[in-house]
Amino acid sequence: MKKIIALMMLLLIAFTLVSCGKKEEETPASDMETIKASGKLRVGMECDYAPFNWMVTDPTDTSEKIQSGGYADGYDVYFSRLIADALGVEVEIVKLEWNGLTLALEAGTIDLIIAGMSPTEERKQTVDFTDPYYRGKKVVVVRTDSKYLGAKSLEDLDGITLSAQLNSLHYDLIDQVPGAVKGMPYENSPAKILAVQSGVLDGFVEDIDVAKAVVETNPDLTYITFEEGKGFNVDETKLTDAIGCRKGSDMVEFINAILAKVSVEEREALMDKARRSQPVIADAE
Repeated sequence: MKKIIALMMLLLIAFTLVSCGKKEEETPASDMETIKASGKLRVGMECDYAPFNWMVTDPTDTSEKIQSGGYADGYDVYFSRLIADALGVEVEIVKLEWNGLTLALEAGTIDLIIAGMSPTEERKQTVDFTDPYYRGKKVVVVRTDSKYLGAKSLEDLDGITLSAQLNSLHYDLIDQVPGAVKGMPYENSPAKILAVQSGVLDGFVEDIDVAKAVVETNPDLTYITFEEGKGFNVDETKLTDAIGCRKGSDMVEFINAILAKVSVEEREALMDKARRSQPVIADAE
């Protein structure tokens, strides 16, 4: 009988130890704790979407290292550093294709997406977004000799061949243009810019600040704005860009507190600075 009791006691102790071990495994460190422990904030972006982000060979006063080599700069990089400084860690930019950003966030290979991304309902299924860090409006980029240059409404674009970035809100907006021919979507900004310059496209849909950046470095291009109520019908939330965090991440509240301290005037100044600093986006070859 004593042997049976002793055996039962041993089994009870073993079960208790296993249970404790499982409890520890089921309580992982928060995103913020993990980032601080690693000493770096891994931020995903394309690095070819000026003035939000771009890649340079040599470092500048405002650039950060890219994980795979080179340096990233731009509006998104400014906010990356702002958050990293608040955490007391270094910034590491992870250069990714647009289509791979949310997958990388889910997989844990990046900590944040700061890439001019709109917090759409579809994306909210897999990503938690912060408050907006950018607000703009939608325009159409065309050649300076375009027959659509005088357009004041979407109806004036009847017959235009339009495109935008792959898996973007801008590509979906083409459906609002009566009589538009919807061209294939493009992976990045340089590709769609070249498509317009070469005549493959008549134009592409874009945020106004990106359009301004394109025009400043490509004198053969310009952009069309529309009269009040005659442009794209876009939900207010889709006129904004936000920072993407993992589902349930404690970084959302932390970043929102940081963004609340950055005034509209400061954000506009940062965007103006980014546009002035940007390299040439595409060559008309």
